Amino acid sequence: MQKKTAYWLTAIVLITFIARLAVALLVPNFTYDSYFTFRQVEHIGETGLPLFNDQLSYGGRELTFLPFFYYFSAFFDLFLPIEAVALLLPNLLLSLLPIIVFLISRKVSNSEESSLFAAFLTGFLPILFATANNFTNETLFIPLAFLTIYTFLKIDQPKYFYLFLGLFLACSLTSNATFLLVMGLIIYLLLSILENKRINRAELEVILFSSFLFIWTEFLFFKSLFAKEGIKFIWQNIPQAILSQYFPNISLFQAIILVSVIPFIIGIYIVYQALFQLKNTRAFLLISLAISTSLLSWFRLIQFRLSLLFLGVILTILFAMFYDDLKAYLSKTKFTKKKQWIAPLFILLLLPTMVLPAVVSALQVPTPTESEIAAFSWLKEHTPPQSGVLARLEEGYLVTYFARRRNVMDERFGTVRDVGTRLADTNTLYHTTLQTIALDLLDKYNIQYIILTSHAQQTAGISSLPYLSKKCFELVYHESDQQGDGVRIYRVRCTVGELRT
Repeated sequence: MQKKTAYWLTAIVLITFIARLAVALLVPNFTYDSYFTFRQVEHIGETGLPLFNDQLSYGGRELTFLPFFYYFSAFFDLFLPIEAVALLLPNLLLSLLPIIVFLISRKVSNSEESSLFAAFLTGFLPILFATANNFTNETLFIPLAFLTIYTFLKIDQPKYFYLFLGLFLACSLTSNATFLLVMGLIIYLLLSILENKRINRAELEVILFSSFLFIWTEFLFFKSLFAKEGIKFIWQNIPQAILSQYFPNISLFQAIILVSVIPFIIGIYIVYQALFQLKNTRAFLLISLAISTSLLSWFRLIQFRLSLLFLGVILTILFAMFYDDLKAYLSKTKFTKKKQWIAPLFILLLLPTMVLPAVVSALQVPTPTESEIAAFSWLKEHTPPQSGVLARLEEGYLVTYFARRRNVMDERFGTVRDVGTRLADTNTLYHTTLQTIALDLLDKYNIQYIILTSHAQQTAGISSLPYLSKKCFELVYHESDQQGDGVRIYRVRCTVGELRT
């Protein structure tokens, strides 16, 4: 790598990291699902083990998940406060992703200039930039996955062979989305056979071994879940009523905005050119991964947001190939002296179509407000330890982390029986006008407190609970905020039996 290239690459990483931190500090707090990670990291710090037996989630249940990310984060928690780890670690990991993309792009395009463009595109992908306040396993999985891809491209060298195996194992212990890599490698094998591409023996060995390694890892951690739910465990027991939230029928326009219009269009062109015109085997692995991502998303086997994130990074790498081919083409024409204008032209096109959407998407990510967190923290100090608290589904982690009280639901649906019924009952408690129905459900789930946040009012489309009465519900906390009527907490004072007598 030339010194000038190294300086530019370092600048891209630093700018990406600073920009992500700036946006993260503008957004209040972390995403709702980040607080599950907070609990796991703190529990590992205290006991050395993840919290697999959670007595607060759903009133008490066994959790099944892959633990590597939580151990990885807990290591840094030894030296830094948990809030600093949550802010710095994910943003640092994703700010290093441009380096990995640069290495992959240079391998497939043999051009450092085009690889620098790919690195810049990666840093400001709107879908990726929206993770600035996200403290979840995908912030580790994405860099790990693409580093694994890079080692596969150099698998003929012994040190990369063993590095690939180590990285693939880390991916398998971080996210179920490692199935993307497995499927991509299998499709790559099939494409190579169809196009009569010579298959390296090392490639064949690692594809077979990594496939069995992934299956073994999944069986090790999820065998009980598979035994209970069968093939449905793939969909994580998500209730049918909200399945579309995790696997949305998103429009093509929305998808283009999230991955940026220029990389999307150029990526489609490169895929077509590689498969049907030039038979470019350099792009086979990337195209295989793009096909794998698209198929798994289409069949709802992975969440759409993660698949779009993965696909967006692949498209930036394909952009490097296009940029290199474009310069080579112009060199053969009378416009060869105009090559110097290609880079400034692309910069002018990319800045408004990437940077602005990236910042906007990051600022629009839903997060709890300070007043809402203060209310959940109040519950910890002013309610009995065994209390149950009704909150919205996405607020379930706030109940268990800040309030340290039992929730009714959260977004870890695995192993929960009748989860669809529980979700329907929770929604009923926000919309029913009949006090007897509400009290019956509150008693069913052993709920002593109801928290009504501005977020709950907006998502449920209500301003108050219609069944409230002074006889059965006592307002014990009220804090106004800028988003509406503020946060209110009610204590349940009676049961259906007491009401009837």
